[in-house]
Amino acid sequence: MQGADSFLERLTRGIADARIYIVTNGVTRNAMGRIVSTGLDRFISEVFVSEEIGAAKPALEFFDTVVSAVGGDSESFLVIGDSLTSDMLGAKNAGLASCWFMPSGDIEQAVKDFEIDFTAADFDELYDVIEKWSAENEI
Repeated sequence: MQGADSFLERLTRGIADARIYIVTNGVTRNAMGRIVSTGLDRFISEVFVSEEIGAAKPALEFFDTVVSAVGGDSESFLVIGDSLTSDMLGAKNAGLASCWFMPSGDIEQAVKDFEIDFTAADFDELYDVIEKWSAENEI
């Protein structure tokens, strides 16, 4: 996505303690190939892929595995995703804060149905959300 590299660079400079993890459904080889080919892997702390975990988003087992592997309590996680059914539902089921990125459709209803904490339509809004959330959670 255009602007992702500058966003991640800004994020890692601006929020010093931020750690970035990728959580994705699919095949590990494909996921890693995509991430490495973009050069964004230099910003990523770790990648969690459903193939390796043995469960797919939105399953609670997927998110429990990630939280356990990363460590910390549930308040130290913000799930950012574009999918209501895997990302936002998964965050809701796991009791994690969520941000729906690039929302479309009936946003107000989706926010209610999936108990979404934040929405962001672009990288600038997303940065503001993360900055606010990290300050509130002392991350």
